[in-house]
Amino acid sequence: MSENDIQKDSRTRNWSWLVYPESAPENWRELLDETGEKWIESPLHDKDINELTGEIKKPHWHIIISFTNKKSYKQALKFSEMLNSPVPKKVGSLQGSVQYLWHRNNPEKYQYNKSEVVAHNGFKYRQYLTDVGVDTDSILQEIVTWVQETGCSEYGDLVDYAVSEKFDDWFQTVRSQTIFLTAYLRSNRFKLRSIVDKDKEK
Repeated sequence: MSENDIQKDSRTRNWSWLVYPESAPENWRELLDETGEKWIESPLHDKDINELTGEIKKPHWHIIISFTNKKSYKQALKFSEMLNSPVPKKVGSLQGSVQYLWHRNNPEKYQYNKSEVVAHNGFKYRQYLTDVGVDTDSILQEIVTWVQETGCSEYGDLVDYAVSEKFDDWFQTVRSQTIFLTAYLRSNRFKLRSIVDKDKEK
């Protein structure tokens, strides 16, 4: 394998860092936001235990940047310099890395609150919240609220809206929960007809 091939193989879109409050610039979040790249940060990890010594580790954040284009290690290293952070690490599994932000799959570690995970610049992370890939209940709650607010009664209209306006957030759930959503929308149609019929009788 040539050096060019090695460099090509080392490029990836997703990289992760540790950010330490004691060394990072005060405006480190603003600096990252200004890059325009999509990124996500963990709650402050201030209760992690060093397994060897039993001592509490230095407080830190885990962050993941999902770049628009693949970046080499050298390019990712510039972000380490900007954040005054340790060297970047490639993200193998984005789902696993996102879930590690609060130690979801590490019950032996302190469990942080996933509601304190913060996404920036449009980073879409809901599909990584559970093992099946989507936090279905939360998304269904959003969809039902939207249906109630708009009076939508046709599955086709819901699909069209999900595709055009909420593809990253809703589409997978709309596609996989067809039976539930179709039944719910059908119920709404009957409810609306019943209201109309009663008005006509008055």
